[in-house]
Amino acid sequence: MAGLSNKFSHLFFLLILSFSLQSEAQNIVDDSNILETKRLLDLSQQKLSVVREADTEFSSANVQFKQRQLIEAQLTLLENKNQLIPFQGLDTLRIAALSVGSGAVTPFQKMLNNYTKVDYFNLSSNFTAVETNAVLQKLAGYNLVITGIHSLPDEKSLTANKNEAAASGQTENIEKLLGHLSPVNHSVVVLFLDPKAVNELNELGNPEGLLVAYQNTTNTQNLAAQLIFGGIGAKGKLPVSFGQKYKAGDGLDIGQLVRLKYTLPEEVGLNSVMLNHRIDSIVNNALEKRAFPGCNVLVAKDGKIIFQKAYGFHTYENRTPASLDDIYDLASVTKVSGALPAIMKLNEEGKYLLDEKFSTYWSDWRKGFLHPSNKSNLTVRELLTHQAGLVPYMPFWKQSVTEKGLSHKWYNVEQNDQFDLQVAPGLYLDSKFKNKVYKSIRKSPLDTRGQYVYSCLSFIIAPEVISKLAGMKFTDYLDQNFYRPLGATTVTYLPSQKFSDDQIVPTEYDSIFRKQLVHSSVHDEASAVLGGISGNAGLFASANDLAKLVQMYVQFGTYGGKQYLKRATLEEFTRIQYPQNNNRRGLGFDKPLIGNQKMDKAHAYPCPGASPQSFGHSGVTGTFFWADPANGLIYIFLSNRVYPTRENNKISDLNVRTDILQELYDELNKLH
Repeated sequence: MAGLSNKFSHLFFLLILSFSLQSEAQNIVDDSNILETKRLLDLSQQKLSVVREADTEFSSANVQFKQRQLIEAQLTLLENKNQLIPFQGLDTLRIAALSVGSGAVTPFQKMLNNYTKVDYFNLSSNFTAVETNAVLQKLAGYNLVITGIHSLPDEKSLTANKNEAAASGQTENIEKLLGHLSPVNHSVVVLFLDPKAVNELNELGNPEGLLVAYQNTTNTQNLAAQLIFGGIGAKGKLPVSFGQKYKAGDGLDIGQLVRLKYTLPEEVGLNSVMLNHRIDSIVNNALEKRAFPGCNVLVAKDGKIIFQKAYGFHTYENRTPASLDDIYDLASVTKVSGALPAIMKLNEEGKYLLDEKFSTYWSDWRKGFLHPSNKSNLTVRELLTHQAGLVPYMPFWKQSVTEKGLSHKWYNVEQNDQFDLQVAPGLYLDSKFKNKVYKSIRKSPLDTRGQYVYSCLSFIIAPEVISKLAGMKFTDYLDQNFYRPLGATTVTYLPSQKFSDDQIVPTEYDSIFRKQLVHSSVHDEASAVLGGISGNAGLFASANDLAKLVQMYVQFGTYGGKQYLKRATLEEFTRIQYPQNNNRRGLGFDKPLIGNQKMDKAHAYPCPGASPQSFGHSGVTGTFFWADPANGLIYIFLSNRVYPTRENNKISDLNVRTDILQELYDELNKLH
């Protein structure tokens, strides 16, 4: 009991030493407790100030959550010129995060990187003028520099060293550094210092953004980073004046949450311990039974990421632990995160109409004497709902091999103008092979029109159609209109061109076609023979970045203060199109079975709790996401269950992905 009492006394002490017991804090702790704590600590006659404290982990999840609430309420935004914060136009920004007072990457920098790509730079507290010039040269190519001041120079160390820094004064180099940054770059400064330390800085360089965070704890750094990207708002006021410009009570308000917030389940009324236990139990059982080597699980509710965890390893050899920034092969999730956003945008622009014949946009399917086609009358809507009658899949790669192996006619070990389709590292296919793929699709049978039969074939063609209608490369269209503005920088085709193999999770050992472990190349063979860029597969992503795209879907086309797609577009694409045919599909998106909520767990899909408004998709590599606007829920599960072989189907046998989803619905039901 004494330990618990001390923890609550510590919490109340932080509360009292914040900004003059403002109303936000008073809502968290009862007034009588505040007065009693003030009496016990004999603080009623002392001048209120903010203290720096070490990262102390409280055992109670509720206490941790309340501590975060207090910190969030304290953060004080003093400058926001031209409404720079929260940042807009992420695709126009090249961002550097400079931490002063830390030799290692800080929690502040890591959290910034959750929102978009950020490059890290660090200076120790006692950096010299020479080091200042060196870092300024490195920062010259960035148009936004975020500087976190984590500590001031150590006066004793400076005096003992008797070097240039000591001669120039305790804080002069920091002031010079900030002074040089502001005129050249957009500059945001965050002070992880108490007001007394802040007063030692005479000049802050007139930054466009200035945030006072008061402490240098992990929670404070995380929340400060979220504030400047719009994950949380700003409402704090200065408890005391500092310098000539800023007075007690100063502080700008920003109330609108525009991007994902990283928080605890308690913020949405759920229990951290229970949620962790339920998900851990399912995943750890699957790991024990070798359903997959590792995975990433992410859960968000109402725009707040409340669970984010990596499990296991990249392979069963246990050499590379799974981490939150791992990049996975999305497999068929590509259909709704690669091809579909482009299709939705083109549809809005009137360039790709749902009830128009697909042959209008893809001339290869038009009727003609030389090229007869049984697909000339198929509509875009039929294709997107998988009831056009196309066969599910075709092994195109078999046309490029002989009984002895890969055909020398089609393959080369070096890339050149002719052999420019990378099937795997050191293996390149003749670009003319694309024509064989498209011809094979055109000549394929059409037997089940009007029935739901899942098919990849129209999505394989989609990039060619999208490129033609958009007037630019398929990948450029996606990058410019979606991924870069969202800050979803790991959502990409051909990940090996941008990321190291250590960050990309391997998939299957291909003993039949490519004769190697598929790592950093697409697992799907149909996408592979197209150089890794297809609408059916080929996209890679981290769970965190995929969440940004899915959150945009859940918010009916908006994210980060930007409208990507119209609400009506998302409503149309996520509704069941042909219920009369017992076809559950939306346009591209998967949907729950019709009548799903009346079914038992054994027969429901994806689970009994999924609402009729929900939608998602799965991938053969072990990927899955589900989104439910009715509950504000998004759930992402990424794994490489096909390592080392696709014959391992335990992930489905154990219902790993869908059981976790049902657990989430069970927890949400407790809120009602």
